[in-house]
Amino acid sequence: MMRPAIEVADIVRAKGRQFLERFKAIFSFQQRKAFRAVERCRTRALGGHKDKCADCQFEAPISYNSCRSRCCPKCQAQARRRWVEAQQRDLLNTNYFHVVFTVPHQLNPLALTTPRRFFDLLFEATSQTLIEVAADPKRLGAENGFLAILHTWSQNLMPHYHIHCVVPAGGLSTDHRRWIHTSHPLFLLPIPVLRTVFRKSSSTEFAGSTARDCSIAEVPQPISVIPPGSSKWPLS
Repeated sequence: MMRPAIEVADIVRAKGRQFLERFKAIFSFQQRKAFRAVERCRTRALGGHKDKCADCQFEAPISYNSCRSRCCPKCQAQARRRWVEAQQRDLLNTNYFHVVFTVPHQLNPLALTTPRRFFDLLFEATSQTLIEVAADPKRLGAENGFLAILHTWSQNLMPHYHIHCVVPAGGLSTDHRRWIHTSHPLFLLPIPVLRTVFRKSSSTEFAGSTARDCSIAEVPQPISVIPPGSSKWPLS
């Protein structure tokens, strides 16, 4: 595998000191620890080792040790590959949809001050929305399942809290004896209905925390659904 022309660690080592000086006031201990791990990964600072073939006795040049931080994009490549392979073993023989639930940036202060509570509520509202809408006989009328993953940053590395869900195109009947398919291979659930239920659910969940930590009365919730095989995001 060829080494890319530039890696995240190269940028960190080149401009990391200036970056820390500018933003050190808002860096948490965990963020600083991750930053240092990426900076020192596979360098003399972490020591090194030599690999030797037991058969031909060939000895490779010294290799510097990796940081093994879960935040390091290079160290997590193999772990990510193993994780993907493990998830693929559990895939059902059906299409899958990519559904994204996003909260507005007005709630960012709440996420920064009480992150554990905030993310628990966000996952709960997301789960409740998908289960409730899928169970509606007018929609799918089935018990569905899904994989949900939290993302906290946008592509420009600004705070942007949203949950990505991988949802199968169908679900189990109430008696768990048959599989109920979606009405169309490229249609999961109506976005307006998901939006309405999510807004209601999230507003209820966040009401107590919002009243204490932020003066936000209404929480609009954008949702996007990506059909199988689509390369574009049909935003609601």
